Amino acid sequence: MRDSSTSNPLSVNEPAHAPFAGTAGGREEQIESLIVDHAKPTMERIIGRFMYGDSLHGEDADDIVATVTLRLIRKLQAAEISESDPIRQFDSYVARLTYNTIYDYMRRRFPERTRLKNRIRYLASNDDRLAIWNAPAGTAVGLAKWRGGEQALDRLDFGMSNASQVMLDRNRPGDAVVAVVRAAGGPVLLATITATMAVLWGVSDAENVTDASLVDEDPTPLERLESREFFRALWEEIRLLRPAHRSALLLNLRDPEGLNAVALLVLSGVATFDEIAESLEMTTSRLMDLWPGLPLEDNTIAGMLGVSRQQVINYRSSARERLTRRMARRFPGAKGTWTKI
Repeated sequence: MRDSSTSNPLSVNEPAHAPFAGTAGGREEQIESLIVDHAKPTMERIIGRFMYGDSLHGEDADDIVATVTLRLIRKLQAAEISESDPIRQFDSYVARLTYNTIYDYMRRRFPERTRLKNRIRYLASNDDRLAIWNAPAGTAVGLAKWRGGEQALDRLDFGMSNASQVMLDRNRPGDAVVAVVRAAGGPVLLATITATMAVLWGVSDAENVTDASLVDEDPTPLERLESREFFRALWEEIRLLRPAHRSALLLNLRDPEGLNAVALLVLSGVATFDEIAESLEMTTSRLMDLWPGLPLEDNTIAGMLGVSRQQVINYRSSARERLTRRMARRFPGAKGTWTKI
């Protein structure tokens, strides 16, 4: 992991207002330098991982960069006034802000596409004929025997005219996805196969394009407090788990829509990227590489831990049982909330 204390004006555990000592004019220049020299490269690197398979286009990327930049400026300006909520690790904060903005954008602009992507991710994780893993270009889907391949297709030429009946049958999704990857002849990026299946199955978000606003929709103070308290307690309990149990749980943790539920811990502000990476016994850079592909399938987690797939399932089951018991004691009304993730 890069040493932020030497490459970034904001070192670990240093309040965000620290660089702003000096004249008012100098503060504006320092904020601009932070954004241009340090934040923007991180934003662009993360956004680039979502630019495959027509998930995001150039204009989308520009909108996301603009939104993250605006939110970051607000945060830095607020940090000038108050020390109550400092940025303790600048790179991690920018990464979190960028991922959250991308997820907001995707969910609002492409709700149906997002649900389809989660469905395919689930199929690839649970159908023995398929596999899903992290390739250099992004999350890849393919036949089980191709698992771990570094090359993944970013374009497929299947349409209504040359697709087989199996591919078009959305009532047999597993068979359809298997047929497509077999016909492709090799692993395919998850975003690419999602775009292909959207065409074959008639999944469209056309009516939602005008609802892609990235305007902040903040919860009420009470909702924010309740959510923060719950997730802070949950995070405390997770950190008390054994390392293998933590990894089996966190790397596969998903919300009701099948998305990366670890993001809820970051979004609620109770855990940083660095803290989550430490709990997983990996570097922040490694976690950032894995983040777009979370939640991971059990076989991938098993390979990372050096155990069997069944052991991963057992670790996670044990972890969930412990957390359910302990969270029920701390938050009697939150049992249903916990069991949904």
